[in-house]
Amino acid sequence: MLLDEEKRRAIDLMRWSKRKLFVNYRLPWYIAILSGFVAGTCVFYYQQKTLRNSPNPSIVWSDNATRRIINRIKKCAEPTWNQVQDPFPALKLDAPCRFFDRIRLLNEALIQMRLQLVNKEWMSKDTRNHSGDNKINIVGAAKDNYLHQLANFSQVTIVTLPWYEQIQQSHKTQRWSSCNDTSNLVIQDYYQWTADENLCKLIRTPGMTNHGYDVIYNRTCTTEVNRTIQKQSLNVLALNAKPTDRSKSAEPGYPLHYYNTLPQNTLHFHIIRHGIVTPNSVVYSGNLKLVQLACRYRLFLNSGGKHVNVSKFPQYEEIFPISQYWGYGFFHKMVENIPRLAPFVDFLRRNPQIKILVKERDRLTREILDILGLSQNEMISGVCRAKLIYLPRSVMCGFAGVQETQIASSLYHNYIQLNLRPEKRNKVILIRRSGKRKFKYQALIEKAVKNATLDYKLDFVVFKDNPLPSFRETMRMFYAAVLVVAPHGAGLSNVIFSQPGTFVIEGVCRPPRANLCYLRLSHILGHHWHGLLSGDGCEWEVNVAAETIMLTVRQHLQIITNNGSLEQSQCIRY
Repeated sequence: MLLDEEKRRAIDLMRWSKRKLFVNYRLPWYIAILSGFVAGTCVFYYQQKTLRNSPNPSIVWSDNATRRIINRIKKCAEPTWNQVQDPFPALKLDAPCRFFDRIRLLNEALIQMRLQLVNKEWMSKDTRNHSGDNKINIVGAAKDNYLHQLANFSQVTIVTLPWYEQIQQSHKTQRWSSCNDTSNLVIQDYYQWTADENLCKLIRTPGMTNHGYDVIYNRTCTTEVNRTIQKQSLNVLALNAKPTDRSKSAEPGYPLHYYNTLPQNTLHFHIIRHGIVTPNSVVYSGNLKLVQLACRYRLFLNSGGKHVNVSKFPQYEEIFPISQYWGYGFFHKMVENIPRLAPFVDFLRRNPQIKILVKERDRLTREILDILGLSQNEMISGVCRAKLIYLPRSVMCGFAGVQETQIASSLYHNYIQLNLRPEKRNKVILIRRSGKRKFKYQALIEKAVKNATLDYKLDFVVFKDNPLPSFRETMRMFYAAVLVVAPHGAGLSNVIFSQPGTFVIEGVCRPPRANLCYLRLSHILGHHWHGLLSGDGCEWEVNVAAETIMLTVRQHLQIITNNGSLEQSQCIRY
């Protein structure tokens, strides 16, 4: 009996200890968790009520989504969304980390923002005639303050990814350099582009070209090919420059801040509620007409401002316009249209119901979207209406965008590595055009380039446009290139598939046909570009002597074979 009594007392004591432990230690934790849940729920519903009553809402970022993304990103501080008023009202994402991590966070934030927007009451309302107002306010993106002007329209939400300066406050005297900037650019190392003396003379002399290349390149040009060996920083002017007005090509240059001030934003993005979009990405909404800076900018800026009979245009819930003028051409498709969606591929993949507005619904565009993982997003074309317009910034005419182009090129590289069995990088590619702007001495040039290539024990490949290789085979071919030789033409757009450090030799047309769009494309992709000016106009043929091509190719192949010094050189500040 005594033993049983002691056992009961021991059991009672144990139960009492557990109750005391629960009351003193566990209960407060349960109460705290329950209180946090109730408080979070109240805050969530309060925010949702605020969003329903606000025409231009702030972001409510799901904690789970934030944690999921941040846990996959190392060395990145807590990202924050801020509704800023200075220098203009906008939603700003502060995320001090590597560039692709910032892009990933931006996409996640846009996904969260979309979830809030599609649940608003006004989404169910019919689109009215948004351009029938008597007074149309035209906002043109060529102006430096166009974002300030656009922020005055309540139906527009501006989302910005600000330029992140990695220079610490104690080192503000240190100049910016792309050499160590991993937050705003994909590529850190760039190379001096070069040209022959005739082309350099055009670039150095005011008013010699219709496109004002003397202003764009600060009337600076070098003929010393060996200067391309040294890695260097990207020039600040390359981040700020815009195509110049032909009538102003003889002016002294851009405003001073173009040369020494970094951009305010790495990327920006517009969300426009209820509007009409044309195939040239001109947007009408309410009394707003937004003209983006792209080909034929002044034509659309000065054209009519009203669409009277809007009911004839198809209406969609959500669209993502990338179409710009001349978007059916290969260069404009590959360099101006497709790169606009490159930073937002994750956003579009996660939302396949968003339709992509393209210039033409052709097989090539569909293939490119499939490669980018957007096979589920429907392509649309023509003028249309939409309740939500996700409008990326435009790419200027013949003027590749730095971040957009680099992201697109990186996406292509990833696809090639994972799906196309990349070949050894040892190819010298000569582009043979069958129509206009072909090399005048094509046969002699092919023989000279082939002999030089074999002398340096590399593979010689002729890229023909008739018949044209498949798109994926073209990607694979240019990814393996060390040198590309070509007359001016769309085939040079394929250097977007080439790895950084590829050498490009281009036969350039004389004025008035002079066009240096492939100089900029090659430069911002981290390639080495050299231009040879045609002996006469090149409406039909590019007149560069075979001997000139041969000497230039051999000079560059010599540099390529000494790639040890190229890889080991230190990147210098511009």
